[in-house]
Amino acid sequence: MPQKVTLTDVSRAAGVGIATVSRAMGDHPDVSTATRDRIRAIAHELGYRPSVAARALRRGGFHAISVIVPDDVWGWWEPVVRSAFEAAAAAGYQVLVHPIAGTEGGLAAVIDGLANVQTEGVIVISVPDQKSVREACDRIGIPGVAIDDSSIDIHFPSISAANYDGAAEVARHLLAIGRSRIAFLGTDGEPGATAWGQTRFMKEREQAYRDVLESAGVAVDESLIIQVPFDETARGCPELGPLLEADDRIDAIFCAFDQLAAPVLRELADQSIRVPKDVAVAGFDDERTALLVNPQLTTARQPYSEMGRAAAELLLESLSGATPEVKRYEYPTQLVERASTKSET
Repeated sequence: MPQKVTLTDVSRAAGVGIATVSRAMGDHPDVSTATRDRIRAIAHELGYRPSVAARALRRGGFHAISVIVPDDVWGWWEPVVRSAFEAAAAAGYQVLVHPIAGTEGGLAAVIDGLANVQTEGVIVISVPDQKSVREACDRIGIPGVAIDDSSIDIHFPSISAANYDGAAEVARHLLAIGRSRIAFLGTDGEPGATAWGQTRFMKEREQAYRDVLESAGVAVDESLIIQVPFDETARGCPELGPLLEADDRIDAIFCAFDQLAAPVLRELADQSIRVPKDVAVAGFDDERTALLVNPQLTTARQPYSEMGRAAAELLLESLSGATPEVKRYEYPTQLVERASTKSET
């Protein structure tokens, strides 16, 4: 992290004493408007950020960290934030939640705005471009932790589920219930969407599907691996229809994430294909969609609460003066079997 700009640096650049700089930054009435504006302009140019610790001492010991949540309809991050809040509260910190909410400049711009917020560090959830976000944190001198499985190139300590292992467990489950002609559905995302980043999670889940089939002696059929648009509200899945018509041996569908399963199940119902008797369906994530579809979805459950707690603990470690390693910290998933793969009794 670049060396933090201090009051001494601003004082030297402005040609005034440190006390004058301090009063100018704090709206002291003894400093003229012209001097205050000049000093603040110099401070801004240098990248000076007032010490949160100093402000906390002046304001009664207030400590806070920030969590930036994705600008999308997925609700999976809610238990992540709750657990981060609990871990931070146990250490005496408040948690400030910031939605991206269409902010011009995206996530990096939201972090730049934290220069005006009494926060000491940030947890960013779902990061399409870690490099620019890392640079934004460095500009304002705060540490960060990412909860992110989309980035291949990481610049933060990054928390994620063990996507490869979880997907392998789902694929093995489908084989164990006697399915062998298994389709894999991924997506390139919505047109113009940025939240997908480098789609690391999608690549890992597909690779696990391939490896498990090959290890079981089941040839991987490239025609069964298809990309479909992401629209959980769609009446069906038109890309899947021709595949099912061309190959009536398909007996299972592995959706790269739960929300893809909603239109898939509608498509199967429209074609009078019974789930799971004719075709079993499984997903990944175990977010709310898995419980709202009919039949309810077998899936790999991400350890959201554990991930949120781990992110907060890593950030608090940074604030204590330690330097957590910039690497990926992975947490195991859990296979949850529901009616979409359970055989009728």
